[in-house]
Amino acid sequence: MNTEPDLTSFRTRREGRFSFSTPVRYGDLDPNGHVNHMRYLAFLEECRLAHRRALDASLSLSPHLGWPVGGLTIRYLTSLQYPATATVETAPVRVGRTSFTLGYGIFDGEACVALAHSQTVCIDRSAGGSAPLPEPLAARLFSEMDR
Repeated sequence: MNTEPDLTSFRTRREGRFSFSTPVRYGDLDPNGHVNHMRYLAFLEECRLAHRRALDASLSLSPHLGWPVGGLTIRYLTSLQYPATATVETAPVRVGRTSFTLGYGIFDGEACVALAHSQTVCIDRSAGGSAPLPEPLAARLFSEMDR
């Protein structure tokens, strides 16, 4: 059974989470003058990939290891306006044997504008299937868990 993680803690910024900031561009706006809902997904992607690069660099993980997203859910709380800086904070909320779930808060200053979570599956590209999380990666993710 797949249950939704409790993302309540992601409504508030928290030191220690991985964080990624990007300016909101005029081209990010929809016809209503709000940041387009698809841009939020791009903000999440940029944060997730920056987090992965940081983990890859510090843990020297195998280049054969892949981390595709198996699912992503987002809940919009309020609109993000231009000009602004979107800051995404992420931390693991669940770590399993072959997958993990990241929780996210998207912020405009201190105001949370969206919550999200993504399920990521660990795969071995050379073998072509799911693989257990390498022990150093699992340990790091457990140490970063949002509790």
